Amino acid sequence: MSEWVLGLGGSDHDFSAALMRDGDIRVAIEQERLSRRKYGMTHWFESPVQLAIEYCLAAEGIALSDVAAIVSSDTLPTKVRTEFRGRNLRLFPHHLCHAASAYMMLPPGSKAGVLVYDGFGSIVGPIEDQVRAKRETFSFFLFGSEGHQTLGQTSGSATVEGDDFPIVVTDSIGLLYELVTAELGYDSLEAGKTMGLASYGEPRHTGILNQFIRYRDDPDDFFRCALDNPDLPRAIETLLLQSPNLFGAKADLAASVQAVINETALRSLTFFSNRAVDYLCIAGGCALNTVTNSHLIENTTMDVPFSIAPHSGDAGLGFGALWLHEFEKGKRPPQLTFRSRKVDPLLARPGRTYAATERAAAVQQFYPRLSLDPSVRTAQDLARILAAGDVIGLFNGGSEIGPRALGGRSIIADPLRISTKERINRMIKKREPFRPLAPIILEDRYDDYFFDRRCADPYMLRVARVRERCLNEAPAVVHVDRTARVQLIGPESDALLANLLREFDALTGRAVLLNTSFNRRGEPIVETPLDAIDAFLGMGLDGLYLDGEFYRAASSPSL
Repeated sequence: MSEWVLGLGGSDHDFSAALMRDGDIRVAIEQERLSRRKYGMTHWFESPVQLAIEYCLAAEGIALSDVAAIVSSDTLPTKVRTEFRGRNLRLFPHHLCHAASAYMMLPPGSKAGVLVYDGFGSIVGPIEDQVRAKRETFSFFLFGSEGHQTLGQTSGSATVEGDDFPIVVTDSIGLLYELVTAELGYDSLEAGKTMGLASYGEPRHTGILNQFIRYRDDPDDFFRCALDNPDLPRAIETLLLQSPNLFGAKADLAASVQAVINETALRSLTFFSNRAVDYLCIAGGCALNTVTNSHLIENTTMDVPFSIAPHSGDAGLGFGALWLHEFEKGKRPPQLTFRSRKVDPLLARPGRTYAATERAAAVQQFYPRLSLDPSVRTAQDLARILAAGDVIGLFNGGSEIGPRALGGRSIIADPLRISTKERINRMIKKREPFRPLAPIILEDRYDDYFFDRRCADPYMLRVARVRERCLNEAPAVVHVDRTARVQLIGPESDALLANLLREFDALTGRAVLLNTSFNRRGEPIVETPLDAIDAFLGMGLDGLYLDGEFYRAASSPSL
């Protein structure tokens, strides 16, 4: 008889669910894609995982009563734990879940060093006077054919709150980055904006930040940062207030915190330097910092490949918990699959597909605002309209997990004209003009446009320096520092994307397309056909590819 196991992700954000049958992951989804609220944020009367759970159960045609076990990180909210009281609920340490979610992407039998770093993870040790506790901030693991071991773990001092007041945790590079992000005027979870802004500045203020930091050559006491010292935010605020050029000051501050996280992460890898490993894995929320990932790849003395999973943030905790559940059962590292195939790279797109009847029903709801364009059906047709300058929404098979759009729910365009970047950022997505857009390219054409194949990545989690050809043929995907966050399309990647790139190259002689996430400002990436059509019309895109059919906005002025 099959065993169904439900894995839940999230902590105080990025909630998700994944469903596995006998070691085979069948489907997964982030709560935000269904609730339409970024990071899966919920009201007090809602469950932060309920929609995601219902989506997964419906996709496989089972009920919650068919699920034998529910697994997650021990940072799963108490509200959710209470809802599953009396069921077979197993919780694992937060950082260990992150580490397992990274290791599961590697070939069988691999030996890997795994760095986990983020804002904070599990409580470790006793709570002192009901006021303070220690929480994970850096963890160093070894994974291999015998299982896993902890090389060391740095923890910060955390306040223990009885309600939803923000927790203060010291000694966290992730929270230092969040602090600077908030001081720049963004939501503290919008660290990607800080990373994009950093390239416009110079790291002139690392000295201010480093006053509050110290390092030690001990994995159990590696990083100390006095984030509870009010002098730290005060120094940052004073710096910004005294500057006559606010944008320049913000860019320099962003560049400074980026330099600090680069240095911190590179220092942390020394704890693996004398270990015989096949891979170095980076996991946790900070693994989504693409600039730091490439800094590590380019500057480490260790000659091993890096692996960074697309679900490195808290949305991937459920995957790690599923791996740990199977490990506990079998007492050996399991080789999980995704729909009976290997997880890498297919697990990056774990959403369900939508039937033709569901797509037709969505189109009908927007009648008469949509017009079917029968001249666009194939990859060759898409290449033709992209070369003509159209910017289109791509709704293609299953959706992604993690913050990157990888061709399932993307906006794509020809990157030849720099004006395309301006149109997408300013008019379509209505976001900051300094935000970069990503190139997508076939694996065998990477070296024609970019340097250093170590920075090629199927999940857009590294940045590569661009060659002159890329500057000339795809300037809309080149960031101000002459880098790009490349998505590599390999032989096991999405067939439509591969065919589209080949057809576009055959038509134009250019092998790169522009890819960015399919969402309006302030909203999550679209999930359903209804979401896609609504966003397409609201954003003013030139067309929408909806799993084999192509739609344009109806031209009648009365509509």
